[in-house]
Amino acid sequence: MKRIHVVLVLLGGLLAGCSSHDQTSGETAGTQAPAAVADQPLDLCRLMPVADVAAILQANGADTVTEQKPGAGGMCSYLHVPQPGDYRTKLLIDVTRMASADQAGQALAAHRQDFAGRGVTVTPVPGLGDEAFLAETEGTAGLKLRVGAYQGQINLSVEDRDPASLRPAVLALGKQAVARLP
Repeated sequence: MKRIHVVLVLLGGLLAGCSSHDQTSGETAGTQAPAAVADQPLDLCRLMPVADVAAILQANGADTVTEQKPGAGGMCSYLHVPQPGDYRTKLLIDVTRMASADQAGQALAAHRQDFAGRGVTVTPVPGLGDEAFLAETEGTAGLKLRVGAYQGQINLSVEDRDPASLRPAVLALGKQAVARLP
């Protein structure tokens, strides 16, 4: 149980500051005009269905997922629960459309700086979107990326697996997510 708590705390640290809602409007919820379809948050569970995600994980030796759960603002969590209460694999995919590419770049730079401040090494990933980097903490491999005004993250943990062994799966998921962005 303690291991699950530690993993959830670490996963939360990787997730800090990113949600898949649209940040292009400065209006408050009470004054917001109806948004056009293009202005709606991404539905990552539809963009990245569980079958596609499971196939990528399996092809890259990172276990599998069997369930997906939508989250606030369109983010999607994926799980593999071989026995009730036993979360073997946990994955979160979250992408936010910022007001501009510059704002998305600034947010990604802030995440990079936050990791550096906590002593977490980041590894640049050239050729994935406009910019991307990997960050690995105990039990979790995370990818942060930017494509135009979109900023996102993919965080994967598999019970008893070294985060470095999860890199191929995280990078493959990142490539697919980038290819599917509108």
